[in-house]
Amino acid sequence: MKVQKLFGTLFMLLVTTVAMSQEKTITGTVIDQAGVPLPGVNIVVEGTSNGTQTDFDGNYSITGNVGQALLFTYLGQKTERRIIGASNVIDLQMEEDAQALQEVVVIGYGNQEERKIIQNVGIVKEEAIENLQVVSADQLLQGQSAGTQIVNASGVLGSAAVIRVRGVNSINSGSQPLIVIDGVPITDTEGNTLNRGGNTDINPLSYVNPNDIESLTVLKDAGATSIYGSRGANGVVLITTKKGRRNSGAQVTLDMNTQFSESTDVPDILTADEFRQWKSDIATIQQGTPVSPEDLGLGALGSGGTDWLSGVQRTGISQQYNLGVRGGGEKTSYFFGLDFRDAQGFIIGNDQQRSAARINIDTDATDWLKAGMNLSVTNNRLARVFIENEIDAPFTTAFLQSPVVRAFDDEGNFLQSGSFIPNIFARVALDTRELKTFRVIGNGFTEITPFEGLTWRSEFGVDWLSTEETTREAEFNTPGGLGQIASVREERWLTNQTLNYTPYLGDDHTMNILLGLNYEETLRTRLNVSSTGFLTDGLRNLGSGSTPTVLNGDRFPSRLFGLFSRVSYDYKGKYIVEGSLRRDGSSRFGANNRFGYFWSAAGGWVISEEAFMDSVSFIDYLSLRASIGTVGNDRLGTFPSLGLFNAGAFGDYNGESGIVPNQPENPNLKWEESQTLDIGLKSTFFGGRLNFNMAYFKKTTSDLLLNQVLPPQTGLRFIRANIGELENIGWEFDVSSINVSTDNFEWRTSFNLTTIDNTITKLNEDAATDPQGRRIIDGPIQRAIEGESLNNFYLIRYVGINSQTGDAEWLDANGNITTSPNSGDRVVTGSPLPDFSGGMTNTLRYKDFDLSMLVNYSYGNEVVIDGLRFADGADAIGGIVNVRRQNLNLWRQPGDNAFLPSPNSSTFNQFNQRSTQQMLDASYLRVKNLTIGYNLPQEALERLGGFITGIRFYATGTNLFTIKSDEMKGIDPEVTDDIDPRFQGESFFTAPQAKSYLLGARLTF
Repeated sequence: MKVQKLFGTLFMLLVTTVAMSQEKTITGTVIDQAGVPLPGVNIVVEGTSNGTQTDFDGNYSITGNVGQALLFTYLGQKTERRIIGASNVIDLQMEEDAQALQEVVVIGYGNQEERKIIQNVGIVKEEAIENLQVVSADQLLQGQSAGTQIVNASGVLGSAAVIRVRGVNSINSGSQPLIVIDGVPITDTEGNTLNRGGNTDINPLSYVNPNDIESLTVLKDAGATSIYGSRGANGVVLITTKKGRRNSGAQVTLDMNTQFSESTDVPDILTADEFRQWKSDIATIQQGTPVSPEDLGLGALGSGGTDWLSGVQRTGISQQYNLGVRGGGEKTSYFFGLDFRDAQGFIIGNDQQRSAARINIDTDATDWLKAGMNLSVTNNRLARVFIENEIDAPFTTAFLQSPVVRAFDDEGNFLQSGSFIPNIFARVALDTRELKTFRVIGNGFTEITPFEGLTWRSEFGVDWLSTEETTREAEFNTPGGLGQIASVREERWLTNQTLNYTPYLGDDHTMNILLGLNYEETLRTRLNVSSTGFLTDGLRNLGSGSTPTVLNGDRFPSRLFGLFSRVSYDYKGKYIVEGSLRRDGSSRFGANNRFGYFWSAAGGWVISEEAFMDSVSFIDYLSLRASIGTVGNDRLGTFPSLGLFNAGAFGDYNGESGIVPNQPENPNLKWEESQTLDIGLKSTFFGGRLNFNMAYFKKTTSDLLLNQVLPPQTGLRFIRANIGELENIGWEFDVSSINVSTDNFEWRTSFNLTTIDNTITKLNEDAATDPQGRRIIDGPIQRAIEGESLNNFYLIRYVGINSQTGDAEWLDANGNITTSPNSGDRVVTGSPLPDFSGGMTNTLRYKDFDLSMLVNYSYGNEVVIDGLRFADGADAIGGIVNVRRQNLNLWRQPGDNAFLPSPNSSTFNQFNQRSTQQMLDASYLRVKNLTIGYNLPQEALERLGGFITGIRFYATGTNLFTIKSDEMKGIDPEVTDDIDPRFQGESFFTAPQAKSYLLGARLTF
């Protein structure tokens, strides 16, 4: 009997041991306090690397042994621990963690709890961008941050975007914001773009893989930007890339998609026969006798021609593959990313291949030492085309080229065009223009904490950019052929050393003190060589050319040294004050102004923490804030204060080398300085269901860099000097809401609006003046006027065609009708700056389906499409260029409501002159991004074996639909041909934005 009991006991122990060691699959659902499913909860088997995440519906599946523990972690929730028992299902409702809810936001040289931020920052979090499929990182900001306006220069791959934070803040210096990636300010100077015509600036953010980005923070007011001193005047965009997750098993994400792109909109121009008939009708009316197309040398009707505009367009097909691995243990976290994009633009000859790799890793080496690294490597190959206003720009040439000109002979060989406008098909097919870039951006850091409250962070960073453009033009296009190599190398090395001290002052008091040192050294070198006289097109090397035509090179070193500090204090989380100070020394400034000081002071009151607010149950959070401070703009060029000379060919005299003065010395030159006053309100209502933020700002920029005219006897035209002031005043509004939230359906909305008034308050005494005595900066299309906006379209006012006389009519300076206007009749007619702009996002989820729609808009701004001087009217460039279809509407008899004047009118050949005829209403509302996604349910994943923890299928449309004025038909309203603030809103046959359709899948393992 005892033996039977003994064997029975041993059997039970064996069964229990087997049961305890048996691996099983655990499933469940994780919800929050309101019962809403929580996606992205980290679940790991304690003590192992086996982990997973909940899907969009809060479901998960993981394998483990009976007796092991599951750890559930999620931002804002307390970590939960559950033991695996007999059941295969573990459901969990997580508990709110009050401390963890103090969400941390990246700011300049540090982090800050979001509810305690008294700086004005725009925050675009991971959940707002994780499902957006874009080409470059700047597109993630479009329409998502109040006060930040982004206008894409064109639909050409790699072209730069115009980014404005709180308007235009400079005239002659750069107006783009400072961009900082993981603590490294990246170089974006004009010298590294190889801009050799056609306004082809390269987008500095095209080197950043958007899939690697975790969040973006836009620093707007002086309280946020003054810590960057002489570089913060145009705002700062902080990009934080993805990091690993502690105590989480390796999560592998593979994203694959295919995209099809086409033009958003192009003008409707004449076919060959329409052009022939139109030209013969004009000639017939003018001569009074029938004139045939053959008489004009245009060939007979039906004799063929070329549809140039259709020929330079195509359906671009692109593919992208992105692999991400993230995870971590108790002391180390990591993120690895690989990206490959093979993109084909909708413009012929425009292709791009980008491959990139990233590694972000950090570890707690000891209790007092933390170390890490953020490193990205990008290789980019761009088959380049010009954007506009260049004979090698496909869209420009296609618009201008006569449709009766044949591109090919009967055997399919290329034909010469017979004019200065080339056969663009031959240019694209036979010539090579390839831009190769290699970029490394990264930093390594250590954090030493000798005792609690004090941290020393030491960073060493690099931004290394190598750019090379190779051009080879064939004999057919360039007699003798042409070969050219232009290269730019820009190396920036930097170090940041910061001490961060948080002394303990009691439970009611919190103080943080930051002290820092920043040193940066940049060297840009350029080399340009070319030759002609090639024996055959098969010879590709420059040395094969018989005649060297260009050989030049130069170097541009610069250094920056900064000391900075920031002190913040709050009492009970209710009363918050902060101040910062920075001293910058820069080699770009004049010898008498080598160093500058920049400061800010800010204060905030969290009203919702007051006792008298306890009875107001619908207000969760309410705060007021204000700040004032100064920042600078150091984008003055590399040697703006030095006396410079040109040497070599420029100084050649009688066959001997020499030098000639090029730039006078100005030792007093300094940075442009902006002082900003910012007052804001931030609030949350109804348990987080509604958020409302607003801000008022006034930004005054002084010491504007302008050109001061010099006396003729100096031999130089002007000297660069700090004279002038500019002011921007505006309002920003942000609203976000959770409109519906149930177990199966959720609907969220966010909306932002910005309005800015821009005024030049002062220009230098030597500036030109108008007849009214106002100081001005004049240009062919825009005029800056003291007391008015920087960007004023200054044009002759076009009235229309007199239906009785057939004459085109304009207004003179006094507002009277005239048929013979002149340049003295120009007046302010409009502005490219909008009355207000912004964006709206709607996100909906129903069970396993989700939909997000982002729209951006602009109202009250105009654009001048200068190319319409050639595409409208019959006399442009000798009448050899094509025109838009509305030009068929000639005035022929009294009563006609015509587009063009009578061919017999004295105004017929004046119609092409620059006027408001080319100024169009550019207000628009555009569906920028529409994404529909489907997440495969957990039960379906289990049937696949459980190896794949998530599958998401998605379809994305970009620039799908645009509401705009009728006069903008065929013209993209969201376009500008230059990032220079003086030419904003101008275009000359600029290629429009791309409309794209994308299909993809994201797999998680």
